[in-house]
Amino acid sequence: MKHYYFFLAAIFSIPALANPPAPSIPLKQNLAALDYSRAGKQSGCGLRITGETEGDLWINILLSVFMQEADAPVGMFKVVVKKINLQNGEPVLQDGKISYSSLGKIHQAWIKTSSGIQLQPYANGASSHGDGYMTSVSFPNAMDLLSAIPQARFQVGFSKNESQSDELFEFDQRIPPSEADKLSACMRNLRDAMEQKNGGEKF
Repeated sequence: MKHYYFFLAAIFSIPALANPPAPSIPLKQNLAALDYSRAGKQSGCGLRITGETEGDLWINILLSVFMQEADAPVGMFKVVVKKINLQNGEPVLQDGKISYSSLGKIHQAWIKTSSGIQLQPYANGASSHGDGYMTSVSFPNAMDLLSAIPQARFQVGFSKNESQSDELFEFDQRIPPSEADKLSACMRNLRDAMEQKNGGEKF
């Protein structure tokens, strides 16, 4: 009978052990639209997402799409995480701005919306970028994410090495309406520019 109770206790403890850690929700969140131009024409669009955690981490996420002169259009995803320098619980300022220190290179990073749209990096597309992580993504995948992120909560995860579990962050604040309008206009202009370049082919 003692073995039976031990068996039941082991079974019921499995779900608790299997549950992933709850994501941290950054206290300060900011989503800003980006647009890129070349020779007076729209050449790309993007979103810059930043957040500061309750502790001392600063997260900077960049998701962009670009039209290329000769090659197919492409998307790009970049994550940089830094530690805010603190002294007596207050940020250390340098030239009037908050100062940061590097956490080192990031092995892997991902982004996924609550609506189910998620990053699909190219095979072997990741590259180190100083103290961050950067990978190319397909243009349609990046465009889907740029359309979905302003309308949904989303999570970002990263790990510093293969053996480390992901650190999770959930962004639950919507992009300001002015920035959402700017992003929509940019994406429309980019599609128009690409259709012109490709003889009316739809994107």
